[in-house]
Amino acid sequence: MKKRMRFAAMLAGAVMLCGTISTVPVSALWWWGTAGGGEFADMQQLDDKGMFKWIGYGGVPGTPRDYQVYTQHYSQDVEAEVTYADTGETKIETTHYEGDNLYVVMPRSNILRMVFRADLDETETKQKAVIILRKYYPEMLVDANYYGFPASFLKCAPCTYELCDRSETAGSSEISAAIMKDMAQAGLITEFYSWGQTANYQQVGITYPTAYDPTRQKWNSSYTALEDVTYDWTSVEAWVQEHHPECEFICVTPDDIETAKKIGQYDLERNKVFFNDNLDKMYAVIPPDGTAFPEHFAIAAELYEQFGLAAGWSCPESTNEQMIGQNALTAAGDVNLDCAVDVADAVLVARFAAEDREAVITDQGRLNADISGDGNVTTDDTELILKKIAKKI
Repeated sequence: MKKRMRFAAMLAGAVMLCGTISTVPVSALWWWGTAGGGEFADMQQLDDKGMFKWIGYGGVPGTPRDYQVYTQHYSQDVEAEVTYADTGETKIETTHYEGDNLYVVMPRSNILRMVFRADLDETETKQKAVIILRKYYPEMLVDANYYGFPASFLKCAPCTYELCDRSETAGSSEISAAIMKDMAQAGLITEFYSWGQTANYQQVGITYPTAYDPTRQKWNSSYTALEDVTYDWTSVEAWVQEHHPECEFICVTPDDIETAKKIGQYDLERNKVFFNDNLDKMYAVIPPDGTAFPEHFAIAAELYEQFGLAAGWSCPESTNEQMIGQNALTAAGDVNLDCAVDVADAVLVARFAAEDREAVITDQGRLNADISGDGNVTTDDTELILKKIAKKI
């Protein structure tokens, strides 16, 4: 995938909400990367009317043909040290940045991710894990790649491995639960993510949601190739006037500097209007001043649905990093991560609270142990776990 793409196929970018998991600032997300679903809890989901459907056909292993689109408004002041060339004087200047980010996320429905315990030997743990996995995938390839058939298992980060199932069994809740239980009871893992709990996500840049080149390219119906298309702008204008009379439909020329700046078609470095491929005009739908980005985007989605229109956008090269969803080993009271809450968990907590150095609890185990929710693992949690067990009996 090229770093700069001018396909008329779509705008945007986004994400998947994946349960109660730890979060980091949204500002840490940039293009492709690893993140928890909680980052997007305060974002607004958008209906793109199919503009980004091509994403699922991008050749990313494990990517199904579905996705979600989200947006978030950002507004921040950034301080930076600036040295003036003419005087040599250095000052701290503040620059204000404001805008709207778009994200698109594609859940991977045929990949399981597991993280081995850091206190174990990784090589030995992997060997034990392979034995377990081959109960369910006898012909599984190890250290191959995601294109192995019927399944492949490979490392993707320290102590982190992924199983890619490209057969019809992918997505089986029975297989996922069985693998997790076997590995947990063998004491091998501290995290486990089931089918669809990891995803490839991408932030996509777009200058203006409803700015269009006269002639562009779009994906064919099978999403296998791009084809040239010329739009009937008279019909587009008539439709806008009928359905969005509050908006202005205009033809922008290179001498219309102010409008070119407004729709992101002004090159600040060269101080001139710049249209793709040296075009002599562009078209744009201008909503009223103060229109929030989601409302503007909704108009763009309608135009795509009606005419197949999509503004220009840019994106980076693909990457294999994923967004992480809900750790399936998240279960209140399951301190030893064996997929059960029993007396062994209460005993482990009691030993840990008594500062028994041989009582080892993983980070996830500590989260599961904190039944009281006070941020600590104490004998109070032991009592609560015993009460939880008693209710089951």
